[in-house]
Amino acid sequence: MVTLRPWKITVQWVYSSSIFEPWLNFRKLEQQRVGIMLNDLFDTVNSVVTGGERYLSATRVGIEIEQSYRSYRNQSAELSPLEQRKLLAQTHYKGARKLTQLFHDNGAIWVKFGQFLSSRSDILPMQYVAELGKLQDDAKPVSFRRIETVLAREWGSNWRDQFAEFDEKAVAAASVAQVHKAVLKTGEKVAVKVQLPHARKLFRQDSMVFKALGTFGAPLISQFDLKQVMEQIITMTMQELDFLTEEANLRKFSALPHADLIYVPKMYDQLSTSRVLVTEWIDGMRLTDYLNQNPAKAESLLRQLLSCYVQQITNFGCYHADPHPGNFLVMNDGQVAVLDYGAIGELTPEETQHYAVLLQVLFGRIQSDRPLGELFRNAGFVARDQGVFEEVAELVLKENLRRHEATDILSTALDKMRDLKVKIPDSFVSVARVVLTFGGLLKTYKVVVD
Repeated sequence: MVTLRPWKITVQWVYSSSIFEPWLNFRKLEQQRVGIMLNDLFDTVNSVVTGGERYLSATRVGIEIEQSYRSYRNQSAELSPLEQRKLLAQTHYKGARKLTQLFHDNGAIWVKFGQFLSSRSDILPMQYVAELGKLQDDAKPVSFRRIETVLAREWGSNWRDQFAEFDEKAVAAASVAQVHKAVLKTGEKVAVKVQLPHARKLFRQDSMVFKALGTFGAPLISQFDLKQVMEQIITMTMQELDFLTEEANLRKFSALPHADLIYVPKMYDQLSTSRVLVTEWIDGMRLTDYLNQNPAKAESLLRQLLSCYVQQITNFGCYHADPHPGNFLVMNDGQVAVLDYGAIGELTPEETQHYAVLLQVLFGRIQSDRPLGELFRNAGFVARDQGVFEEVAELVLKENLRRHEATDILSTALDKMRDLKVKIPDSFVSVARVVLTFGGLLKTYKVVVD
């Protein structure tokens, strides 16, 4: 009778010995590699599907807006010029509201695209600029359990040892990060900005969609290079996802000789990483809340704040590029703390000089011995012929004679240049967005800057 026991023992010995160890290790590594490949494939498919849902929402809204303009064209033929203008303004307003809601709902990079469009008063009707300018990147906070995984990864499992207190309830939340209040062992109160665990995944999803939109949408838009714009927004968002960039911006901004009104929070370099940013905690009131409660102080404060930003643009050539009301806190001593340094604008010395002169002439602050058209050309504006700039100059002169507000004059000039196909430097568009954002705030509180 043949027994299999010796063979069984032999096989067990072979497998338990080192003879097959390299093969078994190789097999294990192959299984891990295949698992990683499958996970990557799943993430990619999931990114396309999830990002595709937002893309489909964008397509639906785009069709609705296009249909509203088609309806306007069908109705306008039977209307008087005045009625046509009123109907067109209404159509612009409805489209602007739908587009703004879409960007808000899709969040993250979509909000940034909307904010970019809000700066393009050179190509968009003012109804779109005004509505898109209201975009706020706000969201519901995620559970602290998820935030804690980021803190542990960035600071280590004993991260709580650095704090005397840490409030697990977020005081503010956006699609990329949320902020928690904490107290260091030294007793210093700090604001801890933590990147959401899914922020970079959302970015990957939407960047794929934006690249597709840029490629397929570019032939439909002649006013600017959509593909280039999408690439710029993707690059900008990628930089903002690295909080060390914001840290560098804050450090650069704090080194400027600001007016006494401006307060820049202190940075805690030793605690900041690419996903966590720690700054001084500011006790203060949101600007809009303060102005609503102190309407008599609105004119003085807003005039001073606008003056500070004009100084940043025309003197420093470095300015805070997101002057949204939510980024200002009025402190107990009357200073205004400026928050969120994900984006700052930087001008070359030549741009700073040319824009300073151009803005002062546009606003009627100074008289230049050179024609306005020459000032535009020196500042990098490009038109098909000299006569175009003369038209703009004539319009600006009329607006100044009518004593219109400074920001209205800038807005009117940009609208005219858009109609005349003037190419406006990107850096000036960013400057104009800051000025016009303040213009909207001034109008809200009925502050006139002439």
